[in-house]
Formats: sequence, structure tokens, C-alpha cells
Amino acid sequence: MARARTRTRDELFPADRGLMARMVLVSVLTPLIVVGTLGTLALVLPTKFALGLVGVGALGIVHVVRDARRRSDEALLGPGEEPELVEIVERLCLLADLPVPEIAVHAEPQANSWIVDPIGRPPRLHVTRGLLALLDAAELEAVVAHELAHVANRDATVMTVVATPVAVLMRGATSNGAGYWFPIMVGRLLSGAIAFTAGFGSTALSRYRELTADAGAVALTGRPAALASALRKVSGTVPPVPTYDLRLAAGQDALHLVATETPGGLLKLHGPTHPKVERRIAALERMEHALAHGRRVVA
Repeated sequence: MARARTRTRDELFPADRGLMARMVLVSVLTPLIVVGTLGTLALVLPTKFALGLVGVGALGIVHVVRDARRRSDEALLGPGEEPELVEIVERLCLLADLPVPEIAVHAEPQANSWIVDPIGRPPRLHVTRGLLALLDAAELEAVVAHELAHVANRDATVMTVVATPVAVLMRGATSNGAGYWFPIMVGRLLSGAIAFTAGFGSTALSRYRELTADAGAVALTGRPAALASALRKVSGTVPPVPTYDLRLAAGQDALHLVATETPGGLLKLHGPTHPKVERRIAALERMEHALAHGRRVVA
């Protein structure tokens, strides 16, 4: 009996021109907005206000680094922990010809997942205890495949890179540190305005990349129904107001499997970070129908 041919990474994750165009645009525009605006303000602002903006930026860096270490390094799996999850990740990475990511499991009860892929470091897959408790094995495999598709499509790297300066500026703007010296207050306002403006690109990219990753997960697992079931379950467990720090939720929402909705305000003007779950499920149902009838799967 002939053995089935293993599909290559390029076959599993074909180039998506729409995604590539958005990644290039965001990679260029976001740094230009941040660096250009900061440079212009440094030239035109009085020295004390420029120093206030620098202070807010430095405070943002401290908080972002501290938050990332607290939420990631403490949650990294050790040898022998979560063997079912580790087996799923390693098997899918072998099938997709992808590097095995580090795995962090967070104690949060909300079911969610995300992946980051910083330049020069291994990717890191994040899942919550709530997700592991909620999903069965097939659904968990589909979610992991979705996250790995972000690495294969390289949008995880782009999102990780462009989100960092935005997160730094927004974290500095929302921090209560450094007191209420008037230049610091002005620096917070300016920092928040720059982060808000620069965030439009990553939000638009986030909406598009989720659909591409859903299709990649189907190509890798062959189970659209499993991912659709996982999305139904997860979207029903995300509360309107997360129980953990809302500033962290706002900064990471574009990376999540399903959006965690934060209260209104300026962030809402960016539009949603994800396509509607109903739209994603409808696309997965079309893929399920196509697979059942032996047709090529399209998103």
C-alpha cells in the first residue's frame, strides 16, 4: 500500500498575499509613527516636557519587562509537566517542520492562548489553565495548531515586534508611578496618544491574521470542526472584564486566540482586534464541508 506523502511547510501554509501586504505595511508604518512622533516632539517640546516624555517611556519599559517576566518565566513548564500538551505541541511541530516553542501555562481561569516569536529567541506558546480544563484533546490540538500557524506565517514575529513599542508607551501612560509632576502628566498624555495612533496598524493586522491562522490549523490537523468547537467554548468563557490587570489585557488582546473585552474608551476606536467568532466558525464550517466533499479547502 502506498504511503501518504508528507506535506511540506509551504504546502501547509501557502503564502497569503493579503497577510504579507499587511505585515509589510505595519512593519514600516508603526515604527515610523512611533520614532517620527517621538523625534518631532523631542525637537519642539520645552526641555522639561521632553524629559517628562522620556521618563514615562522609561517607566513603561520597566513595567513591560517586569510584567512579561512575571507572567512568562514563572509559568514555563518544567520537565514532566503537562505531558499531553507537550506531546501535542511536539507532534504538530514535527508535522509542520517548525521549531518546538517554549511552553508557558498561566494560572488564569479564563480560557485563552497566544504565541510570541521575538527575533533571536525561541517562540513561546502561552496557554491558560482555564483553556486546558475546558477543551478536549482534539480541540486543544486545533488551538495549538492555530497558534503554530502564526509562527509559520511569520505574523507572530511581526506582531511581537510592532506591539512592543506600543505596549511600552501605553504602559507608561497608564502607570501611576513617577508622581504627578506636571511634565510627567503631559508625558503620559503624549505617550498614550502616540500609542493609540500607532496601534491602528497592529489591530488591523490582528483581525486578518486570525482567519489565516484558522485555515493553517485546518491544513495541519484536518479538523475544522474541532477548532470551531474550541472557539465556541472559549468565546463563552471570556468575561467582559478580565479578573487580572486590565492594562495587561489591553496590551495583549491582539495576540489572543479570542478577544478579552476591556471596558470602552479610546481603545474601542481602533475597532475589534479579532474577527467575530461567528465569522470564524462559519469559515470553518465551509472548510468542513469542502473536506467532506473532497474539495480544496479555502478560508
